[in-house]
Amino acid sequence: MLHKWSFPTRLFAIYSLIIFMVIPLSYVVLYRYYTAIAYQTLSRSFHLEVTALAEQLDNVIAAADGLAVNTLANPSIENWMKETPDANSNSKVINVFNKMRLDLDINPDSFNRISIVKDTGTLLTFGAASSYNKDQTKKKITGLSWFGDVDRRPLLVLPPHRDDWDSKGKMIVSVIRGGVPGTVIEVQIPFSYLEAMLFKGNFASSGKHVIVYDDADRIIYPSEPPPTPPGPHVTAESRIAHAGWRLAVSQPMDLLLRPVRETGYWMAAIAGGLSLVSLAMIYLFTARTTKPLVRLSQAMAQMPGDAKTDAALAKLFAKIDGKRSNDEIVRLYHAFQSMLVRMEESKQLAVEARSRELQAQFLALQAQMNPHFLYNTLTLVGMLGMEDGNEEIPKITGELVQMLRYITYDSRELVTLKEEADHALCYLDIMKTRYRDHLVVDVSLTGDLTAVRVPKLSVQPFVENCVKHGFAGKKYPWRIELAVSADANGWIVRIRDDGSGFGEDYLRRFAESRDQLGRLELYAESGGLGMMNTYARLVHTFGSKLRFELSNGEAGGACVTFGIETEDNADAENIAG
Repeated sequence: MLHKWSFPTRLFAIYSLIIFMVIPLSYVVLYRYYTAIAYQTLSRSFHLEVTALAEQLDNVIAAADGLAVNTLANPSIENWMKETPDANSNSKVINVFNKMRLDLDINPDSFNRISIVKDTGTLLTFGAASSYNKDQTKKKITGLSWFGDVDRRPLLVLPPHRDDWDSKGKMIVSVIRGGVPGTVIEVQIPFSYLEAMLFKGNFASSGKHVIVYDDADRIIYPSEPPPTPPGPHVTAESRIAHAGWRLAVSQPMDLLLRPVRETGYWMAAIAGGLSLVSLAMIYLFTARTTKPLVRLSQAMAQMPGDAKTDAALAKLFAKIDGKRSNDEIVRLYHAFQSMLVRMEESKQLAVEARSRELQAQFLALQAQMNPHFLYNTLTLVGMLGMEDGNEEIPKITGELVQMLRYITYDSRELVTLKEEADHALCYLDIMKTRYRDHLVVDVSLTGDLTAVRVPKLSVQPFVENCVKHGFAGKKYPWRIELAVSADANGWIVRIRDDGSGFGEDYLRRFAESRDQLGRLELYAESGGLGMMNTYARLVHTFGSKLRFELSNGEAGGACVTFGIETEDNADAENIAG
C-alpha cells in the first residue's frame, strides 16, 4: 500500500509514526520514573509525619510525667504524704499544685487533674471538679486494679479509661508514679486532647487509619478495631516512648499516590499537545522540504527521450507504472534512466570525436618533417662514412633512418610491443654510440612481444626522458635499464635509470594532471610528445585497465612502470589486438 502513496505522504507517515512511538514511550518511561521517585518521597514524608505525631503524643505524656516527678520532689507534698492530712495542709498542697502547674507552663487543655492517692483511702485532688465522698473514695481505692502495679514499675501510663474520681466518667489517660510507700501521684490527661492530636493533619479526611497499641500489643485506640483498608496500602509505625505504646498509621496506596496520578494526567496532556504540535511542524517541514524534489521529478519526467532502463532496475520497477505512480522517486528514476541513455549516446559521440582529434594531431606531428629529404641526406652520410672506412656512421644513419621511417611512414595508431621496443633500442644504440662507455644500457626482452598491441611511441619518450633530464648534473657513468615482458596474464614495461630521480613537485603536478586528463592537450609545452601526453594516449587506449606508476628508487634514480596485468586470458588477447 505504501508504494501507492506519494513521497511527501510517506515521509509524513514515517515521521508521524516515529513521533507516536517516541513521545508515548518517553512519557511511559518518565512517568514510571516519576512514580518511583514520588512514591519514595511520599512514603518518607508519611513516615516522618507518623513519627512527628508519636513524638507529640509522647511530649504530652512526658509533660504529665514531669509534673508528677516535680510533685514528688516537693517537701511540702512529701510531708503531706507522710503525715495525717488536715484541711489546712490540704489547702497548702493544692496551692503548691497550682503554682507548680504554672511554673511548668503546662497547657491547660492537656491537663485534667492531679491527685494524691493513699492506700488508706485518702484522696487529695486538684483540677477538674469531683463528685465523691470519703466512703466511696475508700471503696474505689481498694478496688483499683493498677494501685499495686506502681510498686513494680516506676512509671505507669493507663490507656484511655473513665475518670475514677468523677461520676460523669470523662475519658482520660492517667500518668502515675509512686511516692512514699502506700502513696501514688496520678496526673490525668483528657483523652479528647490526645484524640484531637491523632486527627491533626486531616488524618481522617485523607483516608488514614490510626491504631494505638499498648505494650502488650492490645489495641487501646480506637475502641473498635478499624476495618482493613481495601487494596494495597502503606503503613508506618512509631514508638511512644514514655507510655511504651506503639502508634501505627496506614493509608491506601491509591490515596497516597493521588497527587502522582494528577501530575500524570497533566504530563499525558502535555505529551498529547507536543505530539499534535510535532505533527503540524512535520507536515509543514515535509511539504517545504519535498517541494523542490517534486518539481524536479515533474520536470525530469517531462524531458523528451527514449525511456530505456537497465535490465535489473527494470525488473525491480516492473510492477510500478512510472507515469501513473504518485511516487516521485519512481518517476524520477524513469526520467533519470531516459536522461542517462541520452548522456551515454553523447559520451560515445564525444569519445569518437576525441579519438579523431588525437589521430589528426598525431598525423600532423608526423607531417612536420620532410621525410624524403631526410632519408636521402642520411643515406648520403652513410655512404660517405663507408668510403672513409668508418663503420659506425652507416650503422647510426641506418638506425636513424629506421626510426624516422617508423615515425613518418607507418600510419598505424597501434603497433606491436616488439616494434615499439625495437624503436626504443635504436634510440639507445645511438645514445650508446654518442656517450661510449659513459652510458651503460641493460635490456631485457621476454615473452611474445608481437602478440601485444600498444600506441606508437609509448616507450621511446620515457627512455629519452632518462637521457635528457635524468642524468642532468650527474657524473659518469650513467645507467639505463629497459625491461619488457609479456605472458598469458598481461604485459609490463619498466624503464629505470640511476639519475637524480623525479622531484617531489613534479610528482605532485603529475598526479594533479592525471585527475584533469580530459582537459589536457596532446602537445607538451616544449612542442614534443611529453610524458603526460604519452600517458594520455595510453589511458585513451587501455582505459581503467592500465597500470601506470612513476617512482624513485631507494638507491636513487627514476622508474617508470606501465602495462596491464589480468587473470583473464581472453582480456589479455583483446588488449593484444
